[in-house]
Amino acid sequence: MKKVNLIFLIFITVFFAACEADKENPKLLDSVVPNTMGTITSPIVLSLDTKNDSVKFSWAEVDYGIPVAQAYTLQVDKANNSFASAQDLVTVNALKAGLTQAELNKALLNIIEGGVASPVEFRVKTVINGSIDPVYSTIATATATPYLTSFPPIYMIGKATGGWDPAIAVEMLSTAPNVYSTIGYFINTDAECTFRFFKNAAWGDAWSAPYFTGGFPATLLENAGDGDSNFRFLGTTGYYRITANLSAKTVAMEAVDEPVMFMTGAGVGSGAWGWDPGQYVKMTWKKEGVWEATTTFIYDNAFRFFAQAGWATSYNYPYFADGTVTPLLANADDGDKNFKVVAASGTYKITVNLPELSVSMVPGK
Repeated sequence: MKKVNLIFLIFITVFFAACEADKENPKLLDSVVPNTMGTITSPIVLSLDTKNDSVKFSWAEVDYGIPVAQAYTLQVDKANNSFASAQDLVTVNALKAGLTQAELNKALLNIIEGGVASPVEFRVKTVINGSIDPVYSTIATATATPYLTSFPPIYMIGKATGGWDPAIAVEMLSTAPNVYSTIGYFINTDAECTFRFFKNAAWGDAWSAPYFTGGFPATLLENAGDGDSNFRFLGTTGYYRITANLSAKTVAMEAVDEPVMFMTGAGVGSGAWGWDPGQYVKMTWKKEGVWEATTTFIYDNAFRFFAQAGWATSYNYPYFADGTVTPLLANADDGDKNFKVVAASGTYKITVNLPELSVSMVPGK
């Protein structure tokens, strides 16, 4: 009898111990209901002028059945894309988050077009452990318009800038939103030396003198008063820095020196280092920051680009490390890290592009 009681006592002890273990080790719910996104004010219109302003988001906590630390990642994607291109915006442990317009804008430009109102979707991914599947919230939709951060160039066409031919349109690069600038060679040989700004290197959308109500230099430009209200160039023929601000509706213009670039070294031209006539190659300026030249290149010899006919400012091989350099050239790995010609000796056309940090080279004639 005592033996039976002992067995019963052990059973009761184990039973209650198991119950206590269950109380101390609560379990996650087998099925977790997705949490909900907070209301998002739509449309979301972002602006460069308010890029530091905050855009706020909120959501509910996920009920896992027990208290557990939760990491929330806010995501966005274009609408009806099943979050195949989801952009992670921010990860926090709170039930709300704020991003600057600039931060949100950067993500949106990866999935929708800048300057265009487009439908997008937001959701929150909740993670509690790497071995447990994430929980995705309900989806909140909105219409978003990100602002452009880069702009295609505009162009100048006209007799004053080289001729009324779109094939020789002068490119003006964007230096800021709606601001375009370049150095151009302006011609004033007669009263017909006029030009205007074009959206593309083609006939079509254009900006003529009346558009620029903010002003332009009267000593250099005037409304030609012709059928297209072109600008007439009044200055002396030469190089000018011209800047068109399409927001302020102004044109600025001032005379500048010719943009130059030179090459010298044993690998180009006559095969000599120096600045005496015949020892260097003067490149032809094509557009902002771009020059080209067709000349002789000599195998296994070096050269370098120079911003003047002298030794002061130069551009060696490592200068273009973040861009692209033709495989016809290599790093000479000498004291100045010059370019070494690895192509067969001969005539080539070389183009150096400082804005893009590129050097290209093709056989010339």
